[in-house]
Amino acid sequence: MPRSASGGRRGLGARVGAPYLVPLLLAASAALAVWLARDRLLAWGRFPAGGERQVRQALANQVRAHLEDVYGFHAGGTVELSPVRYGDVSAAVEGGEATVVAMLEAEGRATWRDQAAAVSYIGRERFRMRPCGIAGWCGEGEQFRRLRGVLLALFRRDDALAAAAAPSRRRVLAWQIRVEREVAEVGEDFETVPPAGAPVRERARFTLRLEGGRWVPAP
Repeated sequence: MPRSASGGRRGLGARVGAPYLVPLLLAASAALAVWLARDRLLAWGRFPAGGERQVRQALANQVRAHLEDVYGFHAGGTVELSPVRYGDVSAAVEGGEATVVAMLEAEGRATWRDQAAAVSYIGRERFRMRPCGIAGWCGEGEQFRRLRGVLLALFRRDDALAAAAAPSRRRVLAWQIRVEREVAEVGEDFETVPPAGAPVRERARFTLRLEGGRWVPAP
């Protein structure tokens, strides 16, 4: 018996529409899955998962540092540090912010006024980090707070000694700084250039103590 025209059209429609049905269903399912997971995806973009482990990884990748206005009083001065190493790291992550305590080791060069000196530093620092773009976690600019404080005291000390040494010229060559709790042990290599004659190189060792938020010479 011949099929009716309507029956033929229904059969043709079924045969033509079926291949397109599966892709449409898959696309709809994928869209639904993305919609359901949107909160997790957005949170992942803002706050990387992994807590302390990711903070450690971010710090391991931060091998350089640039510090500005280290001379103080908005008078300039910079410190370039490389390499920088963060050891014995502990991080408390809460509310999208990490409070980090780490032992920092760094080497580099300080430049201020018309002088420059090598700098090596080891000390325990406490600072904050927040989620950021490519790095995952970024510091809030506090990683070298203690180093900055010690350098500020060293610059003031050098200014005073340079004024007392006139007409000779005093020039710092290097500082070795180690901070433990509220005490900073400093080694200083310097030279004195008299008005006439060859420069004389010397080495000094002294201690600074943190009092009232400032590093001052220990008794």
